[in-house]
Amino acid sequence: MNLVSLIEWAEGYNRRGLYSPIGVGFHWLMAALMFFQLGYGWYLAWLPAGGDKLLGYQTHAEIGLTIMALGSLRFFWRSQISGPKNVEEDSFQGRASRLLQNWFYVSFFALPISGWVMWSTLPGDLPLSIAGIVPFPNLPFDQLSEGLQHTLMQWAAKAHLWIVWITTLAIPGHAGAAVLHYLVMKDKVLPSMLDLNGPEMPGVLGSSTDEGSAA
Repeated sequence: MNLVSLIEWAEGYNRRGLYSPIGVGFHWLMAALMFFQLGYGWYLAWLPAGGDKLLGYQTHAEIGLTIMALGSLRFFWRSQISGPKNVEEDSFQGRASRLLQNWFYVSFFALPISGWVMWSTLPGDLPLSIAGIVPFPNLPFDQLSEGLQHTLMQWAAKAHLWIVWITTLAIPGHAGAAVLHYLVMKDKVLPSMLDLNGPEMPGVLGSSTDEGSAA
């Protein structure tokens, strides 16, 4: 299946008011990684200084870079196909939903980049990679003065902490809005993230009546 066929297949879900399995997969995979990162980051902050803490931050940074790579793929996917229109975009709910979604995209990149800056100011030569597979270079901060490196570390740490707090507060807002839509507004926002049965419309690629085309 090429990209065009894949987009047509996913659009079949959108026409039914659902997110495609690709969109749902991105959502839950990145949500799980973000939850882990938030919890693991707070855990590392309480660890005493030492080798275990440094190795922990290496793992933390590498998962962050993995999130950034997945965020890039997700952004590309969203640029090719929009989600289902379950909420009126000009309504308060639609604007709030768009604001939260945009913030999460910001965090997918801002958190790993600020972490990358902090890691690059640390002494030592522990390497970074994306998902433990693709090597990722440190920024060339070792050529800067110690004072400037310390300043960069402080700026990046403050930015990282602020983004963590805002993201931590945004997550229950995002989840609460989905539950509100389901219980009060009775729309398809929450079910569309859980229903993977696919379109049941004749002529829609991916539907049970068009299995041959979807193969």
